[in-house]
Amino acid sequence: MRILIVDDSVEYRRYLRRILLEQEDLFLEGEAADGEAGILLAQQLRPDVILMDIHLPGMDGLDATRRIKEQLARTAVIILSNDEAYHDAAADCGADAFLSKYSSISEILAAIRRMQPAQAGCPSRQVDSERKCERGAPHFHF
Repeated sequence: MRILIVDDSVEYRRYLRRILLEQEDLFLEGEAADGEAGILLAQQLRPDVILMDIHLPGMDGLDATRRIKEQLARTAVIILSNDEAYHDAAADCGADAFLSKYSSISEILAAIRRMQPAQAGCPSRQVDSERKCERGAPHFHF
C-alpha cells in the first residue's frame, strides 16, 4: 500500500518514515508538514492511506481530511492525535480511523493494513469496530 504522511512534527514524521521503510508491503509516497500541502500531494500521488495529524499550521487536519475525502473517496485517512476529544470530529469529517500518537508500532501498522484499497463500486471502507476491539487495538476507533 502507498502511504502519505501529513504531520508538522519533523520528529514524528521521521518516526513514521522509519517504521514504513522497514515494511516490505508499505511504501512511503510522500510527506507534508501542513494541510494545504497534504491536499496537493494527495491529489498528485493518490495514496491508498494518509496518516493525518490534526494540529497543523494553516488548514488543520480535519479540514484537510474533509477536502481529501470529497476528492479522493477511496483514499483512507487515519487521523493521528493524542486528544480523544477529536474522535467524533474525525468521524464527522470522513476519516476512516482515529489512532493515538502514543500507539505502538504494531498498532500503527495494523491500522494501516486494515485499510484495504477500496474495491470498484464500494464508495467507502466498511469498518468492523467489534472485531478490531477483539484483536486488541484499543486506540483504533470507528
